[in-house]
Order: sequence, then structure tokens, then C-alpha cells
Amino acid sequence: MSKLNAIPVIEDKFYIIESRGSKVGTLKLDEKGKYILYSNVDNTETVYDDLSEFVVKEKKTKTFVNDTVYGYQTNTEIVHEKSLQDNVPIFKKTATSQQYFAAGYYGIRFPRLGWSDAFCPRLKTLQTYEWIGPFKSQDDVSLAIKRKGQENEVSIN
Repeated sequence: MSKLNAIPVIEDKFYIIESRGSKVGTLKLDEKGKYILYSNVDNTETVYDDLSEFVVKEKKTKTFVNDTVYGYQTNTEIVHEKSLQDNVPIFKKTATSQQYFAAGYYGIRFPRLGWSDAFCPRLKTLQTYEWIGPFKSQDDVSLAIKRKGQENEVSIN
């Protein structure tokens, strides 16, 4: 079996553990000097004496380019399982995730809040509430929400 990648969050204390580009757990140095792997895959804890079982990568920098899905911006560097569902560009953030997200900007009408803008909302949210989109920019969705508000005012009068 190949070694898991350990990406430092706090040098020599806390790591994100990845396998094939997907987060599979976290690794934390405890007070006894042991490393504890908390697995997201099977909800187990494994103790290691050192980092020899891992490939320690360089700390990720904040300068990265988010991926796109059918021309719509996402909030993640790499997308998985991208497709179109009812003209909505959808994707997963990790290969093992069960959640789909909608690429781009959306206006969502929440019962108590009214219209609100959202960037890359969960697909489940769009299936639950009335929405408009996708839009390619924050300005576009803001304008569309403003128009929706004006339409509602006209229909009330």
C-alpha cells in the first residue's frame, strides 16, 4: 500500500491526511509525542510513533486557482464528478464526498429571509428552495435578486 500524504496545517503538530487528492483524515501530535490519525473513512483512531508512515508534503499556500465547471467558478481547487443536472453545473469537492454542489452564483429564496445570494450552494439547498441562477459573478446575481424583489413588489400592488 502506498503511503498517505501529510500536509502540514501547523508544522510538526497537525496535518491533513490525503490519499489520491482526497482528504481521508487528520493527524495530530499528542502530549506524549505520539501521532494520532483520525480517519474520516472508517471513523477510527490509529497511533503512530513518528511520521515515517507518511509522505510529508510542503504546506499548501493560499495562492491557488479555483476550478470551473462548464464555465462557472467553484470554491475549490479541484472538482470531482462534474456534470450538468437540469442545466445546473454540479460537482463534488472530494472524490469520496457524497455531497454535490452547484458551481456559480445563485439567488435563493429562504422563507424567513427572502432572497439571498449564495456561491456554490449545496445541490440539496437548490432542490429545497426557490432559486435563480447560475450566474457568473456576484454583481450578476445581486442584480437578478434586485429585479426579483421589484417583481414581487409589482405583483403585491
